[in-house]
Formats: sequence, structure tokens, C-alpha cells
Amino acid sequence: MSTVERRRGIAVLVAVLVALALAVVPRTPVAHADAAGRGGDYVPFTLARSVLDTRTGIGGVSGTRGARSITTFPVLGVGGIPTSGVSALYLRIVAVGPTANTYMRAWPDGATQPGVAMLNVMATQTLSNGAIVRPGANGKISVFNYAGSVHLVVEVHGYFTTSTGAANGGFVPVTPSRVINTNTALGITAGAIPAGASRTISLATAGVPVGASAVFAQITLSPPAAAGYFQTTASGTTGAQSVINYENGINNASGASITLGADGKVIVTNKGSGAAHLVIDVMGYATKTPTAGAGLRPVAARLYAGQIAASSSIDIPVGGTNGLPTRGIAGAALSLEAAGSTVAGTLRAWGTGTTEPAATLTQFAANSAHRSSTVIKPGTDGKVRVRNISTSAITVYIDLEGWFAEPQPVVPVVPNTPVTVVQAPATGGQLVGALEYAYVDNIGRVVIGHQENLDNFGTVQYTVISGNEAFTGRPALNAKPDGSLAVFAQYSDGGDVWSSSQTAPRAATWTGWSDLGGSLAAAPAAVTLTNGATALFAADVDGKLWVHGGSAWRNLGDVNLTGAPTAVQVRDGVQVFGRVSDGTVGTLLYRTDGTTGAWTGLGGTGHGTPSVVVYPGYRLRVFATAADGTVTTKLQDAAGVFPAAWDTVGTFVADGAPSAILDPQLGRTAVVARAADGIVHASFETTSGSGVFGDWSPVNTPDLPSATDPATTTVNNGSTPLWTITYRTPNGTVVVYDRRGVPGSAAFGEPTLLAAPK
Repeated sequence: MSTVERRRGIAVLVAVLVALALAVVPRTPVAHADAAGRGGDYVPFTLARSVLDTRTGIGGVSGTRGARSITTFPVLGVGGIPTSGVSALYLRIVAVGPTANTYMRAWPDGATQPGVAMLNVMATQTLSNGAIVRPGANGKISVFNYAGSVHLVVEVHGYFTTSTGAANGGFVPVTPSRVINTNTALGITAGAIPAGASRTISLATAGVPVGASAVFAQITLSPPAAAGYFQTTASGTTGAQSVINYENGINNASGASITLGADGKVIVTNKGSGAAHLVIDVMGYATKTPTAGAGLRPVAARLYAGQIAASSSIDIPVGGTNGLPTRGIAGAALSLEAAGSTVAGTLRAWGTGTTEPAATLTQFAANSAHRSSTVIKPGTDGKVRVRNISTSAITVYIDLEGWFAEPQPVVPVVPNTPVTVVQAPATGGQLVGALEYAYVDNIGRVVIGHQENLDNFGTVQYTVISGNEAFTGRPALNAKPDGSLAVFAQYSDGGDVWSSSQTAPRAATWTGWSDLGGSLAAAPAAVTLTNGATALFAADVDGKLWVHGGSAWRNLGDVNLTGAPTAVQVRDGVQVFGRVSDGTVGTLLYRTDGTTGAWTGLGGTGHGTPSVVVYPGYRLRVFATAADGTVTTKLQDAAGVFPAAWDTVGTFVADGAPSAILDPQLGRTAVVARAADGIVHASFETTSGSGVFGDWSPVNTPDLPSATDPATTTVNNGSTPLWTITYRTPNGTVVVYDRRGVPGSAAFGEPTLLAAPK
């Protein structure tokens, strides 16, 4: 028998043709549209649709609503609102004369009540605010009242579509600008607007074109002489919309959607019993062009709860949280509450890194709580800066109601990406955990393999868990604190990262997908922090290194990173390695507390993702492919410093990235890599810890060529320590070679496959 035949016969392999073995019904994740033109267009009304008024019984509910009450009422199909095709509604929520200080929440009926608020109001006041809320599957919305008894009024000023139509477009941000101010005669006649009086104003200014269908604005009233409300009428129409309720003697503010006439003008009318000064700040507009503007993606989440010191500002991450990208956000629909101030003041918000505008948002009185909504285009790294303009510290709550998606880039499905293999922790009294495999096939499906019998690689169960969504790159697998595994894969539309988890430890079934957001150029690396949490590391198209630590993506610096990084757990956190755009390798320490060390260049030139072996004492050896295809390595000294030079591991020429491992029994380092002809080669240290590597020897045979970079994995089967090499052939077959260490030898398969290194 020839050497080739002998190697072929004794290889332990998993050969599963994807087209045959993956015959399962895929699980379809929640749809994720993240580019303009896929719905989220805004359709404004010229006449507000009243959907709830507990004073008159509109909405089927009469009488005041008590503390902790939930009021549910229909919105779809009411007053000309469509019965379907509505992703969210722009509401005006009014609290009329509550008997106690309170707040309101609104959410789709049938869903879990969110921990976010839309309106805050003090006892006896009648105030309003704008809000973006999804309808429930039954076409209804629920409103929660926190304290006291109160009448509730809800109007619909417009709605957002689930698909693109022919008559309306999306949201377009403008630089936040003050366009109307009766105090200074800006855009309007000077002087407070008397009770019952009207003014015609143009809002087609400061970047808003004539022909825009509506503006998203902040309305502010300096202390009026009496309580009341303002309404607007789009020029050329007879419809009216109340846009703000106000109280006498205090500054009042509210977010609003204001429908415009064809000439960009509206008529504002003071419906109170006293004169009031009017200020309007414009944040953006809705276009009538169906191919323009950004579509709304509804999301309800709390972004921040904490203090802002007097005359100070904080930067709030918006992009990269709650499934949002870190770029391509035309606007974030935010609701901001200020409370606990000992003096009156205002909040101001704008995109971090942009010029601070003169526009203001929430107005707050001393010893009160007030909330206003707005739309802000995030700035640097997807953040919004919020300033406390007062001489007192305040408590601030910032909630997200949705975001407007600019077109996101499509990341191509990369063919022939490596398989990721991880052994799960032992749970439930088991001595060892199962092996889990994950890869993205050449048409973008995420494939999971589950192996309970660690001595029989032919027992792997394969499942496609990605439905019709397309992914790309090498997925990451990592254990959660309960011992179950999570998979992280890059979504091809926009480059964000999605995650799915085992339904239970050792389970062969997986949950639906969660969108972790981000705008990344390559697939992430996952590693467990010393506190048990998972950290993801990935690069964007600008070469910035990002980390996701459980709630948001955070920029760790522009290091010109390209491709996927490698991350390994070390004593103080995680050591991240990556290839820089000039071909060199660099590294950075990410500590468990979130701080980082400096990015350190390790030199060398080449391509592909580095591979790292962790030795006792957390000394690291890194392997990388040089520009000429040879595999090179360098080892930290006892002080943790890498030498300047790279050592070449023989003369073998690789056609991709290497994968290195510490043999669990022999204590010798092995490195494997694929040649251009698909033959995987391996090189072993001659003796444990020597750093001297023997000749490269072939592992597989020509009839099972490798189309992917090989992956090495240590396996604890409860008896004989072993490690494996896993790859995929050109036709998608998964191949696994296992190596069971025997003192004094190095062999793949049973019996010997690969002779001991010389």
C-alpha cells in the first residue's frame, strides 16, 4: 500500500457534502432592512388623527386613568390610517391635569413594556410631546401612566411605511438650526403671539427645501402668560394639528412633526388665553421623493441614565448599540428627560465632533422633570453629545425610539472561509463538553455542527441556522457563562454582526438571531474575558479596531487594521493581534476593565490573519505568513516583550494563514498551513519549548484537498488528549483529522499518520 493510500485510509474525517447533509428546515431571523429604499418612508397628515381621548371616549376608553394603569386602543385602520404596511407612527401624547407627578410610556400592544418614557409631566400641568411608536401586531398601542389620575390624549401626525411607495420619501438631516424666534424677529414678526392670533411662517429654510412634506422640529415657548396650546396648518389646506401644550409661567418644549404646505409654509395659531413667544428649531425634514432620504427603523431602548454636571456635556453612544450600525445613521429619534435640577435650564444635543448648534431641546424648571423628543444625526463613532446648560447638576434619561438608515454597503460573501471549532465547557455533571463547529458556506449560510461523541467524528450533526439571510467571513464561537455557546457572524448587508445561541448547554438547537450592530469590514474574533463576559473584536473600513463588550461597539483607535483580528485570553484581559494595511503585524492589550494598552507594531510584512499560542505564564508565540509565503514566528520574552526579528519556520510556502497549537500531551508547538495545491502541511517543535521546528510534512492527500485555511483545536475527550485539523474541500466537504498524542511520537489518526518530527 502506498503512503498516500495509507494516509487516506487512516484519516479520521467528517466528509459531509453540504448539499446533502444540510437538509434541514432553516430558521428565518427577524428581517433587517438597513438601507434607504426598503421602507420607513414618512407619510405626514395635514389633519391629525385622534386615536385616544379619555375625556370623550375616543379610542373606546372613558374617564381618567389611574396610577400604574395601561390603556390600550386601536391605531391602525382609524381615521384613514392604513390597516397594514405601517412600521411606526408619529404620535403626539398629551397628559391632561394629572393629580401627581407622572410619566407615560407607549409601546406596541402585545409586546413587553419597555423601560423608556415618552412624556414627563408635573401634577396639575397639561403637557405634550412627540413620540415614534410601533403598532402591535393587532394594530393597537398601549400607554402606561406611572402615578396619579390623568386624562390621556393621543393623536397621530403621520406614519412610517414598511415598504417604499411612490409618493413619499425618507428623512433628511440638516444642521440643527433656529429658524423661528418671536423674541428676535427671526423668520417671523417680532413679539409674542397673542391669544387666538395666527402667523404664517416658512420652514423651507436652513437646508429644508420647498417641496419637503414635513419637518422634524423642536418647539420652545418662553414663559407664557397662560396655559394653552399651539396648532399648525399646512398652507393651502384646512387641516390642523396641535403641536405643543404649554403651561403658564415656565419654559415649555416639545418635539414635533410639522406638516408643510407645497410652498414650505405653515400657519401657527396660539390657542391659549394669553400671549406666548414661539421658537422653532429644525433638525431635519421628510422628502416627497421616494428614492431619497433615510428610512425609519423603530427601536425602543434606554441609552443613558445618569447625571450631567452643571455646564458640562457627555458623549452618548448611539451607533453600535441596540443593533444600530456605527455609521450610516441619518438621524436618531431620541427622547430626553432632565430632572432634579435646583435651577431652570436647558439641554442641547448634537452629533459628537460637529459644531455645537444654537438649537436647544428640553427646557426644565427647578425641582421638576421635563421631557422632549428630537432627531439628531450622530457624529464621530456614532455618538451624540448632550450638554447641560444650567448651573445645577441634573439627572438625565436618554431613550431611543428609532433611527433613520442611510444606504449601507453590501459586504461580499467571501468564498472558502475557515471552519471554527470550539469545545464547549462541561455542564450538567458531564466530564467533558461537546465539540461545536461553525462556518459560512459559499452562498452565505451559517452552518453549525454538533458533536457529542468525541471519539467518533462521523457523528457530527449539521444544521443551517441562518435562513435566507446572507453572511460572510469566518464566524466566531464562544462560551457563555451558563456553558452554552454563542455564534457571531458578519451580516453581508451593512457589515454588522449577528448572534445566535444554543437553546441550552450542549443543545443541538439554536435561538433566533440578535443584531449586535456595527459597521465592520471583516468578521469578528470572540474571546472570554476573565470575568466570564464575551468580547468581540473587529475592524472597520477605516482600519479602526472596535470592541463589543455586551451592550455596544466601542472604538479602540485607528490602527490601520485590515482583515479579521486574532484575540487570546491573557492574565490581564485579552491580547489582540491583527494585520495592518502595510502588511505588518501589530498587537494591543484590552483589559477586562475596558482600558487598553498602546498598539504595538511587531514588524514583518505579509498577509492573512496571525495565529497565536499561549504558553504557561501567558507568554505568547505569534505565527504569520510573510510576503513570500513562508511562515514566520516570534516569541515574547519573560518580560512580555517581543523581539524585533521574525524567525522563519522552514522553507514551506503557504497559500493562506497558518494555525498553531500547543500539543496537549507532548507539550510541543505545532503549526499547520495550506499550500497552493490544497495540501495541508504541519511542522512540530523538535522538543518541547525549544522553538526549533522540524521539516514540514503533508497531512492530507490530493483526493481531499483543502480550499480553506486549516483550523486547529484542542479536544479533551476525558481520556487521551488530542487535537484536530479541520478544513473544507472545494466542493464544501468538511474534513477533520485528529491527532492523538503518544509519548515519543506525533501521529494523526489511529494508528500513526504523521511520523515524528526530525
